Formats: sequence, C-alpha cells, structure tokens
Amino acid sequence: MSAKPVQTQVGDPVEHDAVSFSGIRWFVVVLVGTLLFCQLFVWGLFEWTESRVARSEAPRAVLADPPSRPVIEDGRLVSGSEASPSPALLVSEPTVLREFQARHHDAQTTYGWINQGAAIVRLPIERAKDLVLERGLPIRQASSPTPASADGQ
Repeated sequence: MSAKPVQTQVGDPVEHDAVSFSGIRWFVVVLVGTLLFCQLFVWGLFEWTESRVARSEAPRAVLADPPSRPVIEDGRLVSGSEASPSPALLVSEPTVLREFQARHHDAQTTYGWINQGAAIVRLPIERAKDLVLERGLPIRQASSPTPASADGQ
C-alpha cells in the first residue's frame, strides 16, 4: 500500500489562520491618528492659555518692581528679585552636592581664617592630628574642691 499524495483543486475550501491583517492595519492607523490629534490638541491648549495670560496681565504700578523672570543658576532656582525666598528650591541636586562636597573638602584640607580678629585659624585635619600627637590634648586646670563640713551639713 502506497500513500497517494492528496491533490487540491483551486476551488477547494482552505482553513485560514483567522487573523485579519487589514483590521490590524486600520487599528495602527487609527491609533497613530489619535495620538497625533491628542498631541496637537494639548499643544494648542498650552498656546491658547499662554496667549490669554499675556493678554490679561494687569498693568503694574509705577513704583512696583519689574516682574521677575526666574532662572536656574548652579542647580538652584533664582527668582530674580532681591529678596529671594530661603531656602532656595534645588533643581539639580547632583550639582549642589558636588559644590557642597568641594567646599567641605577645601575646609578639611587647606589653611584659612575662621576669625582673623580673634586669630582663630583653620588647619588641615592631618596637621591638626600631628599637633595633637605632638602637644597632647589641652587640659583644664583642676579647681580645688570645697572641703565638706565634718558634720555632713
């Protein structure tokens, strides 16, 4: 018994994989169109709001300070007015942290004045350790204790 190959004719029904590729294409087209529409709509709302704010800004008094234009300098938000609120808003924490660490490293490794009028200086940590080992820790003079009365009063 030999197996004969099955021959199909052109009009025979064939089982399909049931995936509608035209439906997928239309879904992608509608999705991209919706995304573009939403982006343009939100951008238009921002532009419209900005134009309303520019038109409705009240006139400033003659002696009033000019309007401040905040900027970012060295990782901090600077309001542009003379009396900036404190503490300042941090915008770039890594930049501020590097500056903080650099200041502390300089304070720990260099000489400098703390109070020049009182002749108080800042020493590097290694030099201060050497001086403590060389001279010892400062000791206060002990004050003589007051003698206790003999009757316990």
